[in-house]
Amino acid sequence: MNVMNTLRSAVRGQVLLPGDAGFDTARRPWNLAVEQPVAAVVEAADAGDVAALVRHARSAGLGVAVQPNGHGASGRAAGTILLRTGRLDTVEIDAAARRARVGAGVPSGRLQAAAAAYGLTGLPGSSPVVSVAGVALGGGLSWFGRAHGWVADAVTAFDVVDAEGRERHVTAGSDPDLFWALRGGSGDFAVVTALELALHPAPRLFGGRVLWQAEHAPAVMDAFRQITAAAPEELTVWLDLLHFPGADPMVAVDATYLGGEDAAQDLLAPLDRLARPISDSRRVMAVSELGGITAEPTGPSPASRVPSC
Repeated sequence: MNVMNTLRSAVRGQVLLPGDAGFDTARRPWNLAVEQPVAAVVEAADAGDVAALVRHARSAGLGVAVQPNGHGASGRAAGTILLRTGRLDTVEIDAAARRARVGAGVPSGRLQAAAAAYGLTGLPGSSPVVSVAGVALGGGLSWFGRAHGWVADAVTAFDVVDAEGRERHVTAGSDPDLFWALRGGSGDFAVVTALELALHPAPRLFGGRVLWQAEHAPAVMDAFRQITAAAPEELTVWLDLLHFPGADPMVAVDATYLGGEDAAQDLLAPLDRLARPISDSRRVMAVSELGGITAEPTGPSPASRVPSC
């Protein structure tokens, strides 16, 4: 029996091999332009399954590529075992400590909804469907970035499986070097199965996207510079240059303000002096809605984004 077939007995989660029904769908990343000719796809049942898979792959001399849902696909997964962590989906909120513990497969939107029930918020990335773990391991620019820093700054502990297949709980005190590396160093140091991160009191929130045709880009950029030149930390603003397949080029400004509508409107007033936009979605929002400000297209990313100061 070959290594791939013995994989089925090594783990409890679903194993798909080339030729199996559903294999081609399971191996695809979110960005369909990225090819992933992997040797197998494993959907881990739990952290113990991840450890068993890593030990099996190590003994067979195979690499393991980890993706909750494939948003971070790099095109370097050829010949590896693709590990899907979507079933590691627990969310635990400690409201008194303002802390959350989330599995590696938990999307940002689920954490936001769970925290909002306690009057708290995490640091959401740009899309509610991208995993919290994936955002944090990449550093994680957040809608609240200027006020609270990177998503990685909020992480207080990781549950990981190391290269030898051992389950470990990693903190700044237990392993400062690995803890430092994981907070923004991507997933090359260990397989993260869960993480703990600090939460913040849920603020009043005003935000949304204003969108214009690309011919207005110079004026929009001037307004962006005016807004960000003296913006308070409560205001995070993004400038987007967009060109979706089949559509004309566009320019957009995304904004979130941790405060009331009147103050936000005053800070964003330079946008209101521009040409009439294609659309303007700015409004009072709930923190659980964050990540829904921008629509997420399928296929290759069409946007170039300039973060605020």
